[in-house]
Amino acid sequence: MNRTSLPSTALRAGPSTALRAGYCCALLSCLLVPTLAEAEPHVFSLHGGHFFGPGPIVPDTPLPDGSIRGISFDLATLQGVAAFAEGGRKLSDGKTTANANIDAGALEIGGKSEVKGKAAGKTEGKTFWLYAVAGGPNEGRERYHFDANYNMIWTVDIGLDPGFSEGIVRVDKFELTTGTRKVPASLQTAAKQPGGYDKAGSLASGSTLVGRVGDFDADGFMDGTIVATANVPMQADLLPGAPVANQRGFSTDVPIDPLFALELTLHGIVNMRPLVKENLTGGHLDQLTERVKDIHERLRAARANYEAGFIATPPSRRAELAEIRWKLESIRQMIFIPMAFLTTYPFPSGNAPGSVVDATSRAFDKAQSLAAMLEKRRGGHPPGARERENKKRAGEKK
Repeated sequence: MNRTSLPSTALRAGPSTALRAGYCCALLSCLLVPTLAEAEPHVFSLHGGHFFGPGPIVPDTPLPDGSIRGISFDLATLQGVAAFAEGGRKLSDGKTTANANIDAGALEIGGKSEVKGKAAGKTEGKTFWLYAVAGGPNEGRERYHFDANYNMIWTVDIGLDPGFSEGIVRVDKFELTTGTRKVPASLQTAAKQPGGYDKAGSLASGSTLVGRVGDFDADGFMDGTIVATANVPMQADLLPGAPVANQRGFSTDVPIDPLFALELTLHGIVNMRPLVKENLTGGHLDQLTERVKDIHERLRAARANYEAGFIATPPSRRAELAEIRWKLESIRQMIFIPMAFLTTYPFPSGNAPGSVVDATSRAFDKAQSLAAMLEKRRGGHPPGARERENKKRAGEKK
């Protein structure tokens, strides 16, 4: 099975086709999760996607496939780290060392740009190497955790090397997420100064990238899409202050319980609520349509997760899943309403705007309720909740 995790239509053939190979994996994952958390180091595979920018550089750069090895990851705590391995490349400054466990590949950045001055020509059609580098606060490691909204966060110190030392761009604590990120303005614009580029390739500042995490190909292993935005540091030689962005798919060999994958998918849908509200109130119909299509696709994956969970559940306990089934189907039916208005019927006309607002609001409420029910069912709690409560109690004692 192709395990790409960028949005696809792989499940259109229906659960019976798309899940046949994944059912066994799902069953095994339920049995193996407790033992694999501390077993062999895991591997995350990176799939396609694009790097946007820096600044005005276009076209957007297709990202090569890559891999991250030497990962310890525990689904019980939703935390992990990719260890630093010696033997990685030296950057063109001759001293900065890359983590040999992380292969992010070479980027062929830029066919043309609006860059002026001393940087003109240096960014056009150049090969940049992207590395996780030592010498920063993460010491060459890449760290993983989930935030309170169940977005997976990847944190790493990166170096972008064009082949000459003065052109190296370093960003410490570069953060990628399966949640959402807006392309920032240039640092110059943020400081109310002239000379900044308020774009990252084809994306204008203010554009939103959306990630996801769960099990979207129904093979029993965690996968998703990561996104990131940042600014080139002002001390950099090339395009200081310019925004950059990144979006790519990933798959892993971390086994995940299908009902937990369903829960993560629902959390991801709930996290899109502010974006949908922003699109609705701003009248951005193209963006709204894309968001609703995305939610519809996620719900297909959620249905696939449910069916895998149903098969993995002993027959004597399957009746317990009935409420999950009908609640999930209720969400799916509710999202059909905005899908119909936005993709089939004229909009906005008649009562269409009110119907879309009402249906999407109900769908989000139902998704939040079902996610909370699944969280309670597995005896879980939001990531970091216990740590925050302990800090609060410690503060009260002081």
